Amino acid sequence: MAFEGFPFLIGWELTLACNQRCRHCGAAAGVPRPNELTTAEALDLCEQFPPLLVREVEFTGGEPLLRPDWPEIATRLCRLGIAVRVLTNGLTLDAAAVRRLVEAGVAGVEVRLDGLRASHDRLRSLAGSFEAARDGIRRALRAGLPVSVITTVHADNIADLPGMLSLLLGWGVRSWQLQPLFPVGRSRGDETRSLDWLDGARFGNFLSAW
Repeated sequence: MAFEGFPFLIGWELTLACNQRCRHCGAAAGVPRPNELTTAEALDLCEQFPPLLVREVEFTGGEPLLRPDWPEIATRLCRLGIAVRVLTNGLTLDAAAVRRLVEAGVAGVEVRLDGLRASHDRLRSLAGSFEAARDGIRRALRAGLPVSVITTVHADNIADLPGMLSLLLGWGVRSWQLQPLFPVGRSRGDETRSLDWLDGARFGNFLSAW
C-alpha cells in the first residue's frame, strides 16, 4: 500500500447509536454496530495515534455522547497531547455532559443546528430538538467551551439562514459551518430537499454577503 501521508486530523465514529432519526443522516444512524470497539480496544487505538503524528481527533457518530466511555477515551487522547472535538446533536449536552467535556480537556464542541425551530425539528423528526440544541450550545459557551454550529443547507431551510445568523450571533457563537445536503444515507433517493440551481444561487448570495 502506497504511503499517502500522516493522518493529522481524524474523524472517529465512536458509535452508530443515535437518539434521533434525522431524514438527512448520511450514516443512517440509530443503533450501535455489533462489532464496535470495546473500551480497552479504543484506548489501545489512542496509544497508536502519537507515532502517526495525529494532532486532532473529532468524535462523531451516530451520537458520540451516547457511548458511556467517551470521557475515558477523550481524557486519554488529551493526555497524549491530542486535541479532541465532539460533534453532537445537542440532545444530551446537559450540565453533566458539559462538565465531563471540560474535565476531560476537550478543545471544543460542534453542534448540529439545521434551521430555525420548525425546520430543524422537522428534519430531525423530533419535536423540541431545536430547544435542546440551543440550550446545549448556551451551556457549553457559559462553561468556556468553544462552540461551532454546523448546518446542512437544503431546500426546506435555506430561507432560515438570515434568521439563524442573528440567533447565533446573539447566543455568542462565532463559528458557523454551512454545508449543502448530499443525497446519501437516509436522504438517498429523496431529491425534494436537494438544492436546485435557484436555491444554489440564494445560498451563494448569502455567503457572499458575509
